[in-house]
Amino acid sequence: MNRLLIPLLALLLLFTGCSAVPQESEEPARDWAEFQQEQAQQQEKDTPDYPDAFSMAYHQGHTLDPITCGEGIQQDVSSLLFEPIFRLDATFSPEPLLCTGYSWDESGLVCTLTVREGVLFSDGSSLTPADVADTLRRAAASPRYAYRLREVTGISSSSRSGTVTVTLAAPNQGFPALLDIPVVKSGTEGQSVPVGTGPYVFVTASEGDRLLPNSDWWQGKSRPVASIELVHAKDLDTAMHLFSSHRVELLTTDPTGETPTAMGQPDTADRPTAILQFIGFNTRQGIFADAAARSAFSRGIQRDMLVDAFLSGHAQVAYFPISPISPLYPADLASAYDYEETLTALQRAGQSTGQIQELTLLVNEENSFRLANAQFIAENLSLLDWHITVRALPWAEYLAALAAGDFDLYYGEARLTADWDLRDLVGTAGLLNYGGYTNPLLDAAMLNFAGASDRTAAARRLCILLREEVPIAPICFQCDTVLTHAGVVDCISPTPGYTFAGLEKWAIHLS
Repeated sequence: MNRLLIPLLALLLLFTGCSAVPQESEEPARDWAEFQQEQAQQQEKDTPDYPDAFSMAYHQGHTLDPITCGEGIQQDVSSLLFEPIFRLDATFSPEPLLCTGYSWDESGLVCTLTVREGVLFSDGSSLTPADVADTLRRAAASPRYAYRLREVTGISSSSRSGTVTVTLAAPNQGFPALLDIPVVKSGTEGQSVPVGTGPYVFVTASEGDRLLPNSDWWQGKSRPVASIELVHAKDLDTAMHLFSSHRVELLTTDPTGETPTAMGQPDTADRPTAILQFIGFNTRQGIFADAAARSAFSRGIQRDMLVDAFLSGHAQVAYFPISPISPLYPADLASAYDYEETLTALQRAGQSTGQIQELTLLVNEENSFRLANAQFIAENLSLLDWHITVRALPWAEYLAALAAGDFDLYYGEARLTADWDLRDLVGTAGLLNYGGYTNPLLDAAMLNFAGASDRTAAARRLCILLREEVPIAPICFQCDTVLTHAGVVDCISPTPGYTFAGLEKWAIHLS
């Protein structure tokens, strides 16, 4: 080697921290068994905590009759035992299930349902038109379904033709969307667990209550587990604790209510609802008697931010009182938030005279989400002449103030029906029309929408009028949230009112 290169090589090794002489490592060589143990521990840490069995919460000793049982966890269990006449798909459109189709007479008042043949109840008996008719009669008299069936004037069945006939007081082409009502075998409704046609049956055994596959299920599709254990929960708080402690594996919650705490990072899936959150106006007096002021206010609501910030995305922004996932929703008519356009709209509405107007936004104090939304709206729309103060009241006082018209604005919530009948919400003398809005043109448009054979075109005409008049300012349709423990359930895709849509595609991982 060239002697001139030796000093340069030594200098290079010095600067790179290398040594020309091999040295012992400061760390001793690791034992192979120790290495394997560490790898196994890491793999165990990375593996989801799969349960030994799939379990759900329910109210032990309470009825599972889908017509009369409680909301929430009892309805989730019940939906695996019973099936409806129609099922709402992911867009709120009705799909025939225990019927094969329907037809209307010339008057548009008589709807004839053709009951599906070959359907067996879990006791092996056949579904009949009488079972469907009896269920509808009970539903029409029940607290849960009476409102949606309020215009039904007659129900009859024919075993010879295999049909059920429903007569209405007024035409409603959207009526099938109201028939996602689970059918119970006639004569078993008095039992705590009546007989249904669903994919599972309820079984009481020495080891506890559970759901087992219905061997007579007419659909014949696969089910993700052969047994679903049922764990008693006296109330929702108990069910939340059971989920948090991994005693149950699935729980449907309302994101605007209390949610389980200290439960890690569960997987979530949204189940759409027809529950509308909105701002109502006092249209009898004050500035919101003017449609221009109502329109300007609605234009200034930052709906996207409200849904993201306060509902964590568990809702769909809406500019009309029809769910935006419905094919009837005219998305192209919506006007997104724009600050400069909001100011312009306020100025056009005469809200820039320099005289401050004190306005009150009413909200019930028990719901922290609605209260936070109301405060956000009040702060962001206290512009130009408006100074908006939130008035939070206990529920009973809130309702009394609404009934008395003691407000300028109120934060409201309404559970709509899937035919999108808005007459009680914004129609003249509507039960929920606390703002006193009256418009014969809108009343006529809502009637036309109900009876129209082309519901898409009629919905568009209705929404054009709603955009002009703004009797209320829709904000969003909230979703329920289906919680499962991380990695336990794959392919959950709930549809309105049904957590277990596409059950045959679910993959449930057990240890």
